[in-house]
Amino acid sequence: MHAGANNDTDSSTAEEYMAQLELPQASWLQKRHAVTSQKNVWTFWNKGWKAMHPWAQRNVINWVRKLGPDWTVHVLDAVPESETHVKHFVEPSFFPEAFNNGTMDGLFVGPHQGDLVRLPLLWKYGGAWMDVGTLLFRHLDDIWWNRIIDPASPCELGGFAVEFREKYYTMLNGFLVCQSGNPFIKRWHDIYLSLWGPSTTNATGFHKHPLLAHIKAIETPSDRVIEDPEMITAVDVMLDYLAHFLCLERLRGLSDPNDGFDGAEYFATKIFLAPAMQELFALQPLTQWSGNEQNSLLRTRLDDPQDEVWQKANAYVRDAFANQSAIKVSRGPKNPKLVCLAELWDQEEFKDADHGEGTFASYLRYGSIHYDQTRDLVPMVLERSENTLKLGLLEPLKDLMQ
Repeated sequence: MHAGANNDTDSSTAEEYMAQLELPQASWLQKRHAVTSQKNVWTFWNKGWKAMHPWAQRNVINWVRKLGPDWTVHVLDAVPESETHVKHFVEPSFFPEAFNNGTMDGLFVGPHQGDLVRLPLLWKYGGAWMDVGTLLFRHLDDIWWNRIIDPASPCELGGFAVEFREKYYTMLNGFLVCQSGNPFIKRWHDIYLSLWGPSTTNATGFHKHPLLAHIKAIETPSDRVIEDPEMITAVDVMLDYLAHFLCLERLRGLSDPNDGFDGAEYFATKIFLAPAMQELFALQPLTQWSGNEQNSLLRTRLDDPQDEVWQKANAYVRDAFANQSAIKVSRGPKNPKLVCLAELWDQEEFKDADHGEGTFASYLRYGSIHYDQTRDLVPMVLERSENTLKLGLLEPLKDLMQ
């Protein structure tokens, strides 16, 4: 739909949406399904569908409704004996011992299990990876897929880019689109897998690993605008949490003399990126990254007095329908002074806040399925890195300095 399209609604739209929530997709998503094409959506919740928070389940159900029968949504897990365990799709050789034997520990077991499974699934089968915290607004055919399958297009991998240092952008790993056999995806996973030794059970210290120690520190967009130092997550904790991104940065900076693969050239010419702060995270700077304010805005009722809060909620929702590909509701490393929207929606008190009857949240849910965008998704133009290292994929930089 156009940015100026008429989206007027009232509580009846929300009620109609609520009436459709009990759908057969929920039971269907708990079963294993054959891969019959490359139009797959892959996602993962390590403890299984029934342990997933209801708001995230509604996200996934709505993917099915938005995408229709041409795309198959696969929800995988790491629950022993589960018929949707990732082991039914990917061989154990793609994972470290700690994943295969269930001994992963530390602060970020779920996120790092997700980091381990997303790239092998894309490399083997193709399609899209989306984190469960994604509210989808555009059809995947329009989010890079049609370009990727076009023989005349140079695009082989699509994603969203965020500024991790001033004027320096890198690709997020929570929303990726490609065909099977993608060479960048496989090498990225090989680097990450190599961080996990036979006895490694968590990611503590990963940012100091010999393969990554030369990578410049990265920071989140919120770190650059939040003035309270107590609200900024400790650097070492954040870098270990983002080790998967550091592996991407390593690959992006390599020209491998062994097989000739130039990561910098591939990143600049074969990966199409759109700006994440516009396409996925527009709600964050609007609210100074405050989950409490985001929750308050979305819980505002459509029939409330049209005060300043109502106007802000209304403007945001209309912009989301017209100008965002999705909303990524993220957690990140736990920080007692920075409350994320996902943490609030996980709580019993707000278990229905993402779709409360007559609210802007419910309107978002409704529009994400029933409204379509007509704007083109224009790729960013990023310059090729000139600091390429002539280095083997798994060759530590220190070996060259000795």
